Amino acid sequence: MKHHEITPEQSRELKDKGFLLIPNAIPISLLSKWQDLLTALNENALKSYSKSSQSPNASFIVGPDKPLLSRVNDLLAFYPDAVLDLLASPIMIAIARDICGPDAVPLQCDALFKHNHPESKISWHQDALHPRKFPYLNVGIYLDDAPLGDGCVHYIPKSQHKKQNIGKLVSQYGWNIPDMVKVPVKAGAILIQDMMVIHGSQMKRDPGVRRTIYVEMRPATAVSDHGVQSREWMELRKRWMGIVVRRSSVKWPEDSYTALTKDLKSDSEEIEEILRLREPPIPANYSI
Repeated sequence: MKHHEITPEQSRELKDKGFLLIPNAIPISLLSKWQDLLTALNENALKSYSKSSQSPNASFIVGPDKPLLSRVNDLLAFYPDAVLDLLASPIMIAIARDICGPDAVPLQCDALFKHNHPESKISWHQDALHPRKFPYLNVGIYLDDAPLGDGCVHYIPKSQHKKQNIGKLVSQYGWNIPDMVKVPVKAGAILIQDMMVIHGSQMKRDPGVRRTIYVEMRPATAVSDHGVQSREWMELRKRWMGIVVRRSSVKWPEDSYTALTKDLKSDSEEIEEILRLREPPIPANYSI
């Protein structure tokens, strides 16, 4: 299996700009597997919606013609083995280990479905606002192409260092905030972003759906330091990372917190506990 590491140059680019694109990051077999899984997830969600029995994890755009699945939270509840395989892949382990550090934990794993629909636009915003003492990442795994002119993500480089007055920026500049860059992405690439870099995307215009898996990562120390989520919730994230590391063929630093999770139960038992305790995410900063 291909070895991955985040180079010092990549780390500097992420720290400087607030985002980092890694092309061809996901093996074809894993990419194809997730494309098939999210195709099935979309079909099943629409069937449930038609019977008024949709999952509380799913969100829809309700249009005049038909509903469109827009988001599914907690993919761990739907495809636990596939989520563990994804997080245990060499590139995801490298991102966790080399950027977040030896006590990195996954906080969330969700899927976004972007359609040719006005409501597919995502306004300028910063994700979870937090004290900037530790890295906090949103890792986007692209299952479909996001070309220029078709609603690819827009960034404001270097905007991640503080809470921004996005309402004022939008009022003054709209989509043309100074220094804005558009980042086209190919299927199989990973786009890492600092959780506080300003970003957004305009409407998708071409037919078809664009699917992206988003994984939030952060050091366990940062979760405890911030104090927004409970200690129990954080400990369950450590156990989540414990079963990821157990599955991975990539060596993990021996001095990490994983030494505290040697009492791990089976994957299914651990996942049941992880999904049992739900706590609200840290609020984002939108232009509204």
